[in-house]
Amino acid sequence: MKAYPSEKNSMGTIRYNEDVLRTIVGIALSQVEGIAGVESRVAGNILARKSYSHISKITVEDKKVIVDVAIVAKYGMLLRECAQTVQQKIKENIEEMTDLYVAAVNVTVASLDLQE
Repeated sequence: MKAYPSEKNSMGTIRYNEDVLRTIVGIALSQVEGIAGVESRVAGNILARKSYSHISKITVEDKKVIVDVAIVAKYGMLLRECAQTVQQKIKENIEEMTDLYVAAVNVTVASLDLQE
């Protein structure tokens, strides 16, 4: 698993493991009403749902974070608003919990959850 250096000071270096960033993104997704889960590719192109541990992609370069996530939205939700809330929540959570800056959160509404 990757660890992204964030700060070097007189005491040493602070790094964030990729799993930590994925967990922060997962927590952000769980805080958004209307999200049923995320889509992820596992076991040869089979899509798995309701797994917040499989965020599509997280890239960190020079303390800038780019997150790509494909969500499963609940049917009947306003999809645009739901996606915008996901973007905002992920940005807020990462920036509040780390000293990293979120440059972009790319959200794909991959499918709808029709269950009630």
